[in-house]
Amino acid sequence: MRAGFGKYEITPPMGVELAGYGYYLQRRAQRVLDPLFARAVLLEDGEKKALIIACDLLGLSREVCDDVFARVKPLGVEADDVMLLSVHTHTAPVVKDHEGCGVPDPDYVAGVAEKITRAALNAAEDMHEVESLSFVTRPLGGGQAPARGDAAGQAKHGFATPPANTGFTYNRAIQDGPVDRTVRGFIIRRVGAKPIALSNAACHAVFNTAIPEVSADFPGQVNRLAEEEGYLSIFLNGTCGDIDPAEKSRVQRDAFARAIVAVFGAEEKPLPLTLASRPIPFELRTVVMSREERHEAVQATVAAHGGPEELASRPALVWERDMLAREAELTGREIVKPRCLLLGGVPVASMPFEGYTRIGQIIREIAGRPDALVLGCQEEMLGYLPTRDDIQQGGYAALESTFLYRRLPVEAGEAERLGEVMGHGIKDMLSEA
Repeated sequence: MRAGFGKYEITPPMGVELAGYGYYLQRRAQRVLDPLFARAVLLEDGEKKALIIACDLLGLSREVCDDVFARVKPLGVEADDVMLLSVHTHTAPVVKDHEGCGVPDPDYVAGVAEKITRAALNAAEDMHEVESLSFVTRPLGGGQAPARGDAAGQAKHGFATPPANTGFTYNRAIQDGPVDRTVRGFIIRRVGAKPIALSNAACHAVFNTAIPEVSADFPGQVNRLAEEEGYLSIFLNGTCGDIDPAEKSRVQRDAFARAIVAVFGAEEKPLPLTLASRPIPFELRTVVMSREERHEAVQATVAAHGGPEELASRPALVWERDMLAREAELTGREIVKPRCLLLGGVPVASMPFEGYTRIGQIIREIAGRPDALVLGCQEEMLGYLPTRDDIQQGGYAALESTFLYRRLPVEAGEAERLGEVMGHGIKDMLSEA
């Protein structure tokens, strides 16, 4: 086996709009708190090649992803063997339009695929024989968040509030819902070159709060700290759709990053030098709404936000017009391609959503692999994939978030079904390996 690491800076120019934190904030970059990068790991085992790329961005667009796939093909890597991810930082520019939460800068978007590809090309120039491959894991622990059970806390955090001493992260969608407080990772030691460290944990990258500064948030700190310890580092964010920091501050951001990097001091489990990868196609079912149903949903949202003149109402109104214009395309079925890579026999699975924690739990249960890394924000951002309980309680991810992405809401149970399909797909891969 051979492995290479590369990175390339993707920091935007000042003045671009930064992503998220509220509707039509026009929050523009004034300074760089820390630079943004695309990081890539190229793996080769005989004729088999696989490429992992993580970008310090909120998410990507279909056009940018297709451009990257075409540009890396000369490296001998097909699109189905590329795991192209974003860390989901909210202090970076958007690449795809999110109505009300970020307008892409066309000049930045036009050049970002080439810059992402440069990271992969740098990895191809850094290929060395792998001396050893190991898996590492540890509990996160930490965090001393105060209880927030009052109305003010709910308004600040959404439906759920973090209980006292919850740790660094909590389930923001379901009160006392599941949280995966585990760090997982790999150490790839190479002959005559620095070791490569891959780490994974799950949390929205919003520790920085709504600042006018460019930053990769906690993933950037993870990579910086790992680099200080002598590793070439790539952080892979997990199913963070329902997971937020219990306390948003730079102090907690840095503490969370240190807790993640501590995994590289954990006991190492040696792995065989093997590699396999493939997509696991999934037919996503969305709710096909009549014009009347769409209008009723929009009017309810507008009323909840105080009327059509309120800025928070605008995404729903834009969505209604867009759905009407695209009505012939709204079939209720969409093929998506989650991906799986077996590195030393350990599954690394990704999905094109802000997935929920329960999806990862289902995947691990069915595959019988608690060590599996389950990642979100793969390729084009398709929004949240909420679990049945969040849809039933009418959570933000169930309907209103789809306005930003100009998509239909998903059917209840699709998150759980995706976990089942991916779990069985990984189980099949493991049996064939």
